[in-house]
Formats: sequence, C-alpha cells, structure tokens
Amino acid sequence: MRIKSAVAIAALVTASLAATHAQQPAPQNPPASQPLPQPQQQRSLVPDTFTNLQVLPKDIAKADLVRIMKSISRTMERRCNFCHVATDDLSQADFASDEKETKRKARELLQFILETQKKPTGAPPAPAP
Repeated sequence: MRIKSAVAIAALVTASLAATHAQQPAPQNPPASQPLPQPQQQRSLVPDTFTNLQVLPKDIAKADLVRIMKSISRTMERRCNFCHVATDDLSQADFASDEKETKRKARELLQFILETQKKPTGAPPAPAP
C-alpha cells in the first residue's frame, strides 16, 4: 500500500509541478449569446500566500498546491488536519505550523519522492544512513 501511495503521489506531484511551469492556453471566450456563469462568493479556506514551503517550489501556484494537497489527502485517505494544525472543516488552520509529526514525515516522503524522480532510471539505490 505504501509503495502504491508513494507512486500515486509522485505522479501527481510531477504532473502538477510540470503544469506549474508550462504555458497556460489562452482563455476562450464563450459565445456572446450565452450568459456568463456567475461566480459563487465563497471564502477560500486556503491562504493566497504561503509560508514555510520547504519541499515544493516557493512560487507554486495556489491551484497547483491545492491540487497536490488534495491528491495526497485522497491517496492517503486522511483529512487535511491529519498533517496540518486545523479544525476538521478548515475554518481555523495554521498551515505553516510544523507542530505535527505527521507533517514532518509527509514532507520527508515528498522530498524522497522528488529526489528519486531526479535520479536516472536504473541507478542503484543510495545507501541507507
């Protein structure tokens, strides 16, 4: 299960990071005859600026960070507050806090996955410390 989860997270992180640096296609305008959908006024539970990013790029787009975090949450079958200091509904959260051991371990796993992806295929594994 751990290997499957790590592979799924690795694939998601790679795709999200690649999308972050890829050019975005030009938005298409809907035909004038169709009314524009009205955006819902909903307070975002995720801050617009990020602090304490240690593994993911510091300039990561909010949408990409949210996509990665949601995928990790689904893959690991855990809610955000498993790793983050937050209420279950995220109405109160300190995403930057490193208080929880689970966050530190998740960060280590993500770092390992990203380092593994950088190695050429067929490279021998690094010796354990």
